[in-house]
Amino acid sequence: MVVSAQSPDNIYTQQVKELINMVYPKDFGYGSVFEDAHKYFTVTPELEAEAKATTSRIIRMKGSGRDEAAIANMQDKLKQTKADIEDMRLARLQRLENVSDKLIALCEGDNWQETQQLSAKFLGTLLLLTRGTEGNFASLHQRFKPLYKAVLTLRLADRLLEHDTIGHNYLSKYRDSLSRFRGNRYWREKWRLELGIPLISAAILQDIGLQSPAALTLLKGENQQLDEFRLLDEGQRKDLLKLNYHFTMKYVSEGLGIPAYVGNVREERDRFIQTHEEVSRFLQALVKDAFISKSGLGEILKIPQIYVSIVLSTKSDYSRKSLPKGYLLIEQLAKKGALNKKLAKDFIGLVGYFPQGFGITFIPLNDNGEEKKQYECAIVTELNPKNPAEPMCKVVTRNQKYTTNGGFDIVTKSSNLYFPANRKKLMRMGEKRLNEIMSQLSGNFSADAVENLVPSFWEPHDYFSYKKHQNLWSKK
Repeated sequence: MVVSAQSPDNIYTQQVKELINMVYPKDFGYGSVFEDAHKYFTVTPELEAEAKATTSRIIRMKGSGRDEAAIANMQDKLKQTKADIEDMRLARLQRLENVSDKLIALCEGDNWQETQQLSAKFLGTLLLLTRGTEGNFASLHQRFKPLYKAVLTLRLADRLLEHDTIGHNYLSKYRDSLSRFRGNRYWREKWRLELGIPLISAAILQDIGLQSPAALTLLKGENQQLDEFRLLDEGQRKDLLKLNYHFTMKYVSEGLGIPAYVGNVREERDRFIQTHEEVSRFLQALVKDAFISKSGLGEILKIPQIYVSIVLSTKSDYSRKSLPKGYLLIEQLAKKGALNKKLAKDFIGLVGYFPQGFGITFIPLNDNGEEKKQYECAIVTELNPKNPAEPMCKVVTRNQKYTTNGGFDIVTKSSNLYFPANRKKLMRMGEKRLNEIMSQLSGNFSADAVENLVPSFWEPHDYFSYKKHQNLWSKK
């Protein structure tokens, strides 16, 4: 059976796509987090310059004895310009909060287990919405990265709090936030406002400085004639890093600030301001340390960022076969001392070797526990594998035919065809039999994924494009 047609998405997939567009849509003009940033870097400086010029003009008018009506008119103009700047700032904050709440709803459950399942579902859905190196994959990956990274950051932060991996004054206050998984409503809301939203915001905004005109010009050229995903030379990379750091920090410190308090209770207002100022400082410290790596706090962002740079790479040599190497890079950097070893270990324990949504090919067993002379297809569906090399998967074929009734199973290292030794086992069955298998599933195997007719993985995008196949995580 070859899957080729597409059908409408299920509700969860639709919600994921809507959230992607709220953060980083394909086309600007409808309002999004990244569009907000672009406007801040282009429109806000003009408004601020206008306000400064109007203020100077008012001072001159007062000094020259101009009539009060003209001065009042200029003061009204100044007031309106400042109001426009403030309204845009508050709108940016509100959109970030809305995005954070929608993401939390899609990846947080009522308990720990449900939260892991929903997070795996979100990450898997993002990967399954991509299709390898087809089309303009780099732009698609660029749009998916912020949310993918945000979910990993949330789950890594939970592990950090559980194991007390990084000592930090702000984080230490939220060790009890894990009690939200045991029905503690107070901590659920406190975690959402004071930890969840700033963690998500930091992950999404970590490279927001790239939306500044100076960075975009370096990436795309004066006339948009350059490929922004090209390999930059060392000088360009250093310049881009400086621009990204400068404008990202400007955005999170000056472009956001804190929400406006609504009410007239002084004590309540003071608590509101104090809480949000602490949240803002934490957000800034988190983003800053991800750039300069002084306190170790930024590794909550940095480790997911490194991982997603492999899983959703924008490089021209991107290959699905390289996806399981994401964990390897984290592991190697930790061994060299470039990353916190305990936090890296926590992260590898979280994601395992095979990303959510990765297409696994494996040798099934018969009723007697013996290996069959064939292979089947599965999709990685769960985080926190007991053995990082042995993912929990949803089996999606039976006798090389697609099925929606496949069960969940751990694919052992000895049966996973990603490992070369296992592919050699199947080569014994002969080319004719292998060709028969390939002809049944040919629509889902790309040329670079086929190795001597025994694929080390498969591409599940077309399979997932069917609405009935999108409920991979349901155990009913």
